Amino acid sequence: MSHLSAPARLGALLAGASLIALAASPALAQSASAASPQEGASEDVIVVKATRTTLSSFDYPGVVSVITLDDLEAERPYDLADLLEDVPGLEVSGGPRRTGQTLTLRGLSRENIALLVNGARQNFSSAHDGALFLDPALLGRVETVRGGASSLYGSGAAGGVVAFETLNADDLMSDDERLAARLSAGYRSANEETRGAAALAGRSDRISAAAGLSVRQSGDIELGSGDTLPAEDEIFAGFASARIELSQAVSLDASWIGFRNDVLEPNNGQGDAGVDSLNPLVDKAVESDSLQATLGIDPASRLVDLDLTAYHNIGAVDEFDPLIDRSLQRDLTTTGLRVENRAVFDLGPQETALVTGAEWYEDEQDGFDSADPSGVRGGAPDGSTTFYGVYAQLETRVDTGPLGELILVPGVRWDRFESDSPLSDASQDEALSPRVAATWRLTEEFNLFASWSEAFRAPSLNELYLNGTHFSLPHPILGAPNFITNRFIANPSLQPEETETIEIGAGWQRTGLFTANDHFEVKGAWYQTEAQDLINLSVNFAFNPTCFAPPFAPCSAGTTVSDNVADATLKGFEIMARYDNGPLRLTGALYDVDGEDNATGEPLGALQPTGGYLDALWRFDAQRLDLGARVVFADDFDKTSDPAAHRDGYAVLDVRGSWQPLADRRVRLDVGVENVFDEEYERVFAGVAEAGRSLRVDLTWTGAW
Repeated sequence: MSHLSAPARLGALLAGASLIALAASPALAQSASAASPQEGASEDVIVVKATRTTLSSFDYPGVVSVITLDDLEAERPYDLADLLEDVPGLEVSGGPRRTGQTLTLRGLSRENIALLVNGARQNFSSAHDGALFLDPALLGRVETVRGGASSLYGSGAAGGVVAFETLNADDLMSDDERLAARLSAGYRSANEETRGAAALAGRSDRISAAAGLSVRQSGDIELGSGDTLPAEDEIFAGFASARIELSQAVSLDASWIGFRNDVLEPNNGQGDAGVDSLNPLVDKAVESDSLQATLGIDPASRLVDLDLTAYHNIGAVDEFDPLIDRSLQRDLTTTGLRVENRAVFDLGPQETALVTGAEWYEDEQDGFDSADPSGVRGGAPDGSTTFYGVYAQLETRVDTGPLGELILVPGVRWDRFESDSPLSDASQDEALSPRVAATWRLTEEFNLFASWSEAFRAPSLNELYLNGTHFSLPHPILGAPNFITNRFIANPSLQPEETETIEIGAGWQRTGLFTANDHFEVKGAWYQTEAQDLINLSVNFAFNPTCFAPPFAPCSAGTTVSDNVADATLKGFEIMARYDNGPLRLTGALYDVDGEDNATGEPLGALQPTGGYLDALWRFDAQRLDLGARVVFADDFDKTSDPAAHRDGYAVLDVRGSWQPLADRRVRLDVGVENVFDEEYERVFAGVAEAGRSLRVDLTWTGAW
């Protein structure tokens, strides 16, 4: 690994200097001596998606990140990358265009991350059309679980889970209020984005409901390199949710979240691909709808807390090239049912929770290309995949006397899946995903944790049944308008990816570190994943020998096929820390992702350099003013055999402020400057510089009665 570059060293030094200054400053300690007990400590942050139970993030045998409504209001994220920037080990790559963004987690690709919106699976995935379509302005909470989670979530959770929750009535009003409203507007200079959002909520004795909408309009993106990235977005998004208490024991929750984006950008929205005849400027229509309903049954019995959930998602990206009158379509529909029960009982002297469940869901994809005589769109084959799964997980606490408390979380899931397409043979398989995890809480302040898990990912429709044209280019001898193609080749014999992960870590927290009421906590983990049959897309670019002799035909540019990589190792570490004393809050993280093909020793996986961030926020309560700054830094990236993919290290500074001018705090003004020094930097696998210096202004009014 190379040494930290100058900007990255600056970021690391800033982080260290801030923590040292924190420990050494008596004035700071004195100013916080009368502060109230800190909110947001990990004991108060309850994670639900990680275990399907309610366990504090400090006690959870692994590392999770929770983005709360307060975080969302302070940061005002504008896209997926901005929303998830502070999640260690997670990278939003593909560049700053929304439709080009995709996710990697702990070295594993988007297909290895289970994405949920209000509990509904989001399975849309495309190399060039995006991965998830939602507006952060409509969210109330985000949980990220890192590490193998297939024992609860089945296929596609080998890297972890990212669960998004929309706003609800409880987010907008307190228990004694019956009506609430929130209006906001904002501007961001890097892409000349203007936005507006509104949300309403109401509550009666048995019914609570919330609804909202958001509108954004933005243009070309000014990059730190000085270049301009063509991109025009017109976004309309909305949500509606309701909870009905049908009786004391029965409730019904339902939600809808929708997203529409009319985009003008190149066909390939990733990287810095220029606009030309092979990557034309096209009109894209992005549509996403997710519907979810849960019937909850919770009688006066510790053994029954039952949820019956149904969901239906529709994701679609349609493109139109007016120059050649060509239409491209990609539609994916996911329908699912899940039945889950949480029973609580005594196992000897210990209270124990047992989660059991069953799930069925189906993906159906439809692709179309008006330029192909058969209508087949390259890389978007017609087909369907069906999954069946059952799972169980135990959670118990064992009092070990003077040795503290042991929290045990074993679980297992069985899945069967089958894929079918008119383009090739059917593919089917089954998998067992066990997990054993434990936290040994030696004291109230210190714990050790470890986990072992096996996870899997079924091959996607796009990987199994690739067909049609991948790309075209002029004939090497005859030139344009004589074009040749590189074609996709189906591989229905693909095997599921299988991973085995070991993770160990520790956590320490203390209230009263420097003052009576301050709070400090740190938690870190090291992990290693052994992966077999990783699915890799291979582009075999080669001209036929007949391309170079009369009649210069037949001629092609090779093939593209998905195949399995036999054996690979991924490993890394994550450390997160937080200090809060009332007026001051410091948060930070340091992480690294490494990996290699065990057969060749070559780097393999969605790797990351050593990187991290430090965020500082100072609250002036009397003035109703908050001031904050954040440094994001990364080492040079050279974990690839391709020198063209190397990246320089960087340190990027953002500053922000929030002011509530009125005593009732109903009006809030947020102002920030992103990339203050107009740094030219690239994320790994982006292939393009990120946005340059950008001014952000947001104005919000809230009311509740």
